[in-house]
Amino acid sequence: MNYSASVIDEVAPAGSKGPPSPRAAETAALGQTEKEIRRAESRRLAIAAQGGCIESFESLVGQFEKPLYHFLLAKTRNHHQAEDLLQDTFLITYRKLAQFNPDYPFSSWIFTIANRKAISSFRKHKPVQEECEIPIDKTPRCEVMAAETSKSLWSVARSLLPANQYNALRLFYIEGMKIDEVAVAMNSKVNSVKVWLHRARKKIAHELNPRPSVP
Repeated sequence: MNYSASVIDEVAPAGSKGPPSPRAAETAALGQTEKEIRRAESRRLAIAAQGGCIESFESLVGQFEKPLYHFLLAKTRNHHQAEDLLQDTFLITYRKLAQFNPDYPFSSWIFTIANRKAISSFRKHKPVQEECEIPIDKTPRCEVMAAETSKSLWSVARSLLPANQYNALRLFYIEGMKIDEVAVAMNSKVNSVKVWLHRARKKIAHELNPRPSVP
């Protein structure tokens, strides 16, 4: 199914701009890993799409269609429902492009949209029970994040943590994603996500409960 065409036909204005030429700095970035290159390309396309480039949005659809579908299929266990949610995800993404912050990975943003659509769909059939994942390490556990909805706590997290740790923390606790889902959303390995969560919780716990200095 051509998701980009159906989404664009519904919401795109006439006279949209053509695709931008790739940035020389990005194509010449020899030191970047493949993951970093893909992330930079997604960011470039998203910024171009924000400026009205339909072809850039189509490229984003092509890049994320397959991983998003499998992500939604794993959540719904229903092919048709996953396809419907995928269509809705791209539609919402297109309509809210102006809200995307290029300082953060586009993949995390669009997977968050997909995750929220899946939760909303699930709630129409039965209530969602909040659950806490089995701790993945021996440092600050779920209890440490009991006040996760507290603005002050997340304010501390945002100012204290590197972007990857903060994003992983929000996807895991606020969005309710599983470890492997966070890994997919952040285009990273499961072990990397575990390390980020471990370090993030340890830093927050230390910040909230500093050890008294020895006289």
